[in-house]
Amino acid sequence: MKPTLRLALTLVALLAGAPRGGAQDYPRYRPVGSASVPLDSWVYPVLERLAALGYVRTALWGMKPWARTECARLTEEAGENFRQAILEDRPTGEAAARLLALLEREFAFELEALNGGRTVAIRLESVYARAVSLAGEALADGFHFGQTLAYELGRPLRRGTNAFGGVAARAMAGPWAVYFRGEYQHAPSAPAASSVADLIAQLDRVPPRPAVPASVLDRGQILEVYVLLNLKNWQLSFGKQSLDWGIGAGGSLLLSRNAEPLVMARIARAVPFRLPGWLGRLGPLRTEFFFTRLSGHVFRPRPYLYGQKIAFRVHPRFEVGYGRTTMLGGGGARVGLGGFVRSFFGISDSSGGIPGDTRTTLDLVFHMPGVRELVVLYAELYQDDERIFFKNPGRGAIRPGIWITRLPGLAQMDLRAEYVSTESPGHRDHHGDFNYWNSEYRDGYTHKGQLLGNTVGRQGRALQVWSNYWFSPRHGLELRFRHNRINPDFVPGGGNWRDYAVGHRFYHASGLYVRSSLQLEHIRSYPALFAGSRSNVAASLELGFVPE
Repeated sequence: MKPTLRLALTLVALLAGAPRGGAQDYPRYRPVGSASVPLDSWVYPVLERLAALGYVRTALWGMKPWARTECARLTEEAGENFRQAILEDRPTGEAAARLLALLEREFAFELEALNGGRTVAIRLESVYARAVSLAGEALADGFHFGQTLAYELGRPLRRGTNAFGGVAARAMAGPWAVYFRGEYQHAPSAPAASSVADLIAQLDRVPPRPAVPASVLDRGQILEVYVLLNLKNWQLSFGKQSLDWGIGAGGSLLLSRNAEPLVMARIARAVPFRLPGWLGRLGPLRTEFFFTRLSGHVFRPRPYLYGQKIAFRVHPRFEVGYGRTTMLGGGGARVGLGGFVRSFFGISDSSGGIPGDTRTTLDLVFHMPGVRELVVLYAELYQDDERIFFKNPGRGAIRPGIWITRLPGLAQMDLRAEYVSTESPGHRDHHGDFNYWNSEYRDGYTHKGQLLGNTVGRQGRALQVWSNYWFSPRHGLELRFRHNRINPDFVPGGGNWRDYAVGHRFYHASGLYVRSSLQLEHIRSYPALFAGSRSNVAASLELGFVPE
């Protein structure tokens, strides 16, 4: 049986309903509507740190965002494991107690609702103002050349001072939930990129398009807004949403938060469960499916995009996930139910091809035993137009990483390193035509011109290193380094640059917070864009309020 067909049949079985009998690992929590925790929230790093300490053991990290009820469940799990460690006279540590107390305050309402309490509430989630100043010539096109500032939910970031002010709120009533996050956005004008218009046309194999200068931007922008219904812990939502289907700290190769959120219909499992019978040996799982349309495509306008992902915790120390997205139709082409079914199941049409443009990833996460929960290994393996990575690994892209959760002698400091490459070493002469680009969809895997995946781009590689020092659960200092390279087989002359950055975050007990960062980027060589070397500086300051 073909891998795609096996995946599809599994998804059909999942969507048919929850398993019966003893197939579920977790209590049958009351199905209540719950908004998702935003992808840039402080909650994910705190839960990840509790997992590194051994108290969160059933999280599935390769599929975000998580519902607030799922975060509450993981908080409850961490609390039970923490108390069990105390009963067994095992060392727990003050850091874990403080992390746990913080999460219990944040998700107190959801914990009550899951266990029979009230389920009606309206909450202000955050109010914030942010300024991002960019001095010097920078990179702003991850699909072709790279990005100085990435994974910003599609915000306009131009040379000069950019400003954003936003508010987020959520409401729930029984099985229903509503979420809203809107911003005022200001960006300065920018000159037309006329010097590279012909090069972009050559790279994308499209006729040259006129380069248009960008005027000063002042607008109100809805970042996310959706309505959600929980049916037996399956959450059905519709509206503008953002997904991150990757593991680790770098951007996912399949779906990241680099582009503006998409207006989509989405079905997602709120809490993990096991399949019935012998399939339950695969471990607890979560899955989700979405369907949307993309904007900003000229060669084949308004194509559809749908995706599905499934992730299993096959062992307390090992997680595996399989994700897949497909672009279909566009440009007035009629897809129909038959075309969708053939693309979903991988069935050839009358021309011998499978409709659409498909991308897949395989995620692997392994917590190494015998090192006191110190080392986590992970990898994201990506393929374009192949159903599984191992069918043609030389054509694929990779993103392996290692996370050292506590440095020896510095328990409050961690270290993470990732390598990412889309160079496809088995096909060195592909000139950027394998990953994120397709002859039928020449505007690429983009939404409004912004890459949906990792901003390493179509034929590049990067090494990234992060180190965090945790003064407290929500007060920390981060150091970042990234070395980027664009292959000269793709962009003539290639590109080579390095980023050095420091970030700081501090949340006060009153709910006030400040986040800041400073980045220096040194572009050593990029002959297609600049004569000689260039440097730029990006500074960011955000002030906000998060009600307790």
